[in-house]
Amino acid sequence: MVVVLAAGASVRLGEAKQMVHIGGEPLLRRTCRRALAADVGPVAVVLGGDAVRHRRLIDDLPVHVAVNDEWQEGIAASLRHAVGIAAARDAASLIVLCDQYRVTSRDIRRLHRSWRREPSRPCVSISAGYAGPPAIFPLDMYDAIRGLRGDIGARALLDRGTQPPVAIANPRAAYDLDSQDDLRRALSARRGASTMAR
Repeated sequence: MVVVLAAGASVRLGEAKQMVHIGGEPLLRRTCRRALAADVGPVAVVLGGDAVRHRRLIDDLPVHVAVNDEWQEGIAASLRHAVGIAAARDAASLIVLCDQYRVTSRDIRRLHRSWRREPSRPCVSISAGYAGPPAIFPLDMYDAIRGLRGDIGARALLDRGTQPPVAIANPRAAYDLDSQDDLRRALSARRGASTMAR
């Protein structure tokens, strides 16, 4: 099951990243559409801050929407919600972050295909100096993830797990929108791509 994490308040960015327009559409909608187009399983979205407004961006998409009322705690709370949703379907969870604007449907499919070869192991995306989502967590990691607290992701669990994660090279995974500099780079790249296409 694919779960898009989109609960944060984008404090460092200074505006709701869920609503930033990339490629002519809000980022939350773009990420959900790509998750759906990957066609590797049902798609859920974890919202939090300003959930009502953000939900309107994806109301017409066939995604399951969950609201993380503990979103101010940080990423751990969203991960706990994500595995709760997937566990109810007895499914592994393929986590994508809302602001990974360069990640494509093909990237998600490739990650899923690689994980299917060794479904007992977690699977992460890597690039130079980056290891993280999109990532897949098998069911036997869920108890450990439920124990996470604060603004802490699952990397520590991967580092001390009995089985090292499968690593899939994906330079696009390292790009996100945490700051205004990130946003300027994203918009400049889009403008450059549009100019080259003409």
